[in-house]
Order: sequence, then structure tokens, then C-alpha cells
Amino acid sequence: MKLTDVDGRAITRFLPGDMLAILGLVLVGTLEHETLTLQRYAGVLLPFLVGWLAAAPLVGAYSTRAADSTRSALVLAAGTWLLGDLVGQLLRNTSLFPGNADPAFFVVMFLVGAALLSAGRFASLVVADLTAN
Repeated sequence: MKLTDVDGRAITRFLPGDMLAILGLVLVGTLEHETLTLQRYAGVLLPFLVGWLAAAPLVGAYSTRAADSTRSALVLAAGTWLLGDLVGQLLRNTSLFPGNADPAFFVVMFLVGAALLSAGRFASLVVADLTAN
């Protein structure tokens, strides 16, 4: 895997949905915990966005493999989120962001985030198939 393996098709198909999944996940979490303010939302969101964007080239979230194979697109999303969630948790454990690195929160964020990212990617692939035919 090369860091330069970025496929424009994968970025076009998946990046908008990936960002919406992460934005939505954090929004629902802050609403669920009744802590929604713009500052709190941004403080919770930023570590996970940084984690995703740092992990994406390392794992290959937007690689040719992701663009060419449905299975790879879903597996790479989950793998990227695993690393992105870890980075996000570590950043939250600093004084720069609200919260901490709680193992239970890590597991919940991974499972729900991976499910949302996979659902978004699958939906993108279905739409791409329907519009191609």
C-alpha cells in the first residue's frame, strides 16, 4: 500500500458519505448525552475527523482497491475507522479536547461508526450502480 494510491473515483463516491457518517455519529452522540453546543460539538468532532483523515491514506480508504471492490470499500472503511477512532480517542485524552479515552466509548464509537460508514458506502455503491445502468 502506497500513500500515493488515491483514486479519484473512491474520493468522489465515498468521501462525502464518510464525512456525513462521522458528522452524524458525533451529532447523535452529543444530542444523546444532552451536551450539544457548537463549541462542544466541534471539540468532540475534531479529534475523530483528524483521526479519519490521518488514517485514510495509511489504510487505503480512498485507494484503487476501495474503488474497484465493494468488499474492499467496506473493509477499508472499517479498518480506517478503527485507526481513526483510536487516534480520536488519544486526542480526546489530551487537554486540547473535551472528554477522555474511555475503552467503552472506543468500542461503541468503533461499532456504530463502522456500521454507519459501511452503510453509507454501500448506499453510494448502489446509487452508482443504478445510475450507471
